[in-house]
Amino acid sequence: MEIIQTTPAVNQPKGDSATALKGLGEDLNTFLTMLTTQLKNQDPTNPLDTNEMTAQLVQFANVEQQIAQNKNLEDLVRLQSSNAEFGAVNFIGRHLQVEGDTTSVGSEGTTWGYLLDTAATSVDLHVVDASGLRIYSQEGETTAGVRHEFRWDATDNNGDPIDPGQYKLLVISRDAQGQIMDGKPTIDSTGLVMGVKSNKTGPSLLLGEDIEVTLSEVMKIK
Repeated sequence: MEIIQTTPAVNQPKGDSATALKGLGEDLNTFLTMLTTQLKNQDPTNPLDTNEMTAQLVQFANVEQQIAQNKNLEDLVRLQSSNAEFGAVNFIGRHLQVEGDTTSVGSEGTTWGYLLDTAATSVDLHVVDASGLRIYSQEGETTAGVRHEFRWDATDNNGDPIDPGQYKLLVISRDAQGQIMDGKPTIDSTGLVMGVKSNKTGPSLLLGEDIEVTLSEVMKIK
């Protein structure tokens, strides 16, 4: 007599381990209920194949073990994430040098760094506000292959204090003919860490109130 198959779907995604374990339990209960019914109604001249029954029960046990291992991995990932978030909290109140041309600026000003891939005849540095307006400009260093630092005191071209907010550094290189050169400079910015945000991919740092960076973008702690 053939046993009705109720094999657990090992390769079918069922969400997290708790959901998968619940689904396995339901499948096992269904299998045992149907097996009990078959045992009660089996034909004495054609009894159930106990080898097949044993093999299916072993398969249920193997799947249960696999789900338990997945749960252990999930717990380990959550633990590592918690440790990363705990470590990220230590950055609060520190100034960080991070990749990118945009940062949150307060009354104390900020610092940018830039690296030219090709030497230029002249370099113009422009501080741009969130609306795209160039509120401050000055000449920059022209040497290639060296990180140049630009300190901005948070004032506009008239020397008046700017409103705190998000600002970007624009670097324009020109050749001997005054033409804008090809190539994109590498720019980094400095910001004050005000908080930590939890994400699925790990914690991120909040610079000011509106700039979010990942730990991998941090170049230097100041």
